[in-house]
Amino acid sequence: MVDNSRLLDLRLKGYCCSQMIVKMGLEDSGREDNPDLIQAVRGLCDGLHAGLICGILSSCACLIALLAPDDAEVITAHLTDWFRSEFEADNGGINCDDILADDPMNKSTKCPIILAATYEKMMEMLEASGYELQG
Repeated sequence: MVDNSRLLDLRLKGYCCSQMIVKMGLEDSGREDNPDLIQAVRGLCDGLHAGLICGILSSCACLIALLAPDDAEVITAHLTDWFRSEFEADNGGINCDDILADDPMNKSTKCPIILAATYEKMMEMLEASGYELQG
């Protein structure tokens, strides 16, 4: 389970949702910190800075491709299906604009819940595919 204090700490350090996913994934997989990669996924923040596909989901796809390249296509497709089934109906879509619904408070209320649930589901899917976490 993702610790809310971990999310808050990353947010207070200035990381967006996309960066938080990749940073936690690198840490939880025992990989070295990669500031360039963390900076690169900033481009996914806020739905490509245009309210498009949720940065949480798109950064998970990047992390999956890094950690499990041979199974990335299948795991990402399954995670996307799960994400849709979990969040699309309640939010009217899976784009950042859909989730935020013109309410800046949703970044503090909805997004941490979606981030934690999606990160946990992604890690569960990686483990089910044979990927083992370090530590």
